[in-house]
Amino acid sequence: MEKLSPQFLATCRRNNGRLLRGEQMTRIETFVDAAFAFAFTMLVISIDQIPRSPAELIELSRDIPSFVFSALILGSIWMAHATWSETFGLRDRLTIFLSLLLVILVLIFVYPIKLIMQTTVEFFAVNRDLEFFYTGLFESPGWSGAEASVIFEYVSVGLILLSAILIAFYQNALRFGEELSITDDEHRYCVTNSLIWGVVAVTATASFVIANLFAESNIQFAGFIYFSLLITISLVTAMYSKFVP
Repeated sequence: MEKLSPQFLATCRRNNGRLLRGEQMTRIETFVDAAFAFAFTMLVISIDQIPRSPAELIELSRDIPSFVFSALILGSIWMAHATWSETFGLRDRLTIFLSLLLVILVLIFVYPIKLIMQTTVEFFAVNRDLEFFYTGLFESPGWSGAEASVIFEYVSVGLILLSAILIAFYQNALRFGEELSITDDEHRYCVTNSLIWGVVAVTATASFVIANLFAESNIQFAGFIYFSLLITISLVTAMYSKFVP
């Protein structure tokens, strides 16, 4: 890759200390965006039927929280890729390969993500007497503790792979640091986000271990551990900012 010219860099807009080298969308970025848009449609509350009565509308509305939470997860993944692409604008073979892997992974794990969110909402609805959001999910076949652990294992593997792919994006940008004329702020951006997704991968690994080792009656802790991300991500980023000014 040839080093970007000073003339080109001078024309790039800045956003939060980052030069936007990739504002011109390419076919691979358009493809990734289209894949994420399709994944969002797979999360839609009622993709195969239209409510024909107030009762049916209420019944479908019970799925709104799991749809919102699933969409937020997918949205955060899309935003991470979009911001990275906009900042560095890389078009090398590794970027294309990683983008294709990201699309494949998202389309494979979109339903497990939705199911884990439905499980979470159902758990709190049952234990907090939130009758409106109670769907009777746990009354359907296949919801013993041993079988439920498969969901946590499935999602854990997906998050570990996803984190590895996103970390690879940031490290690939650092690999072309000289050619891209990466600034100190952009270097910190790559390292910080690599640490964030590293924390996600470690947490997903812990969830996988819990799902395999804990008793069936305590299988919910394989899901509860993800709430620790609210603390661990902030703690890791704060520590990095403190020791690497």
